[in-house]
Amino acid sequence: MNDNTKIEVAREVMNAMIGRYGQNGYDKSNETLMILLEDEKEMNNFNFAVIDKIINVYGPMVNGDKK
Repeated sequence: MNDNTKIEVAREVMNAMIGRYGQNGYDKSNETLMILLEDEKEMNNFNFAVIDKIINVYGPMVNGDKK
């Protein structure tokens, strides 16, 4: 998969994950949401280690393979 495709896939996965864990709004005590937002920031800085993490760890969670 080329880098542009990875970025697009990671963006869609992050949209789904932030939507799922941010349903009740922004709350600093929601550790999962805080981790997601930090990973999103790194993704936007083109950190490909984080982009791979998003695809390989969060991707299956979006598909429902694990929660």
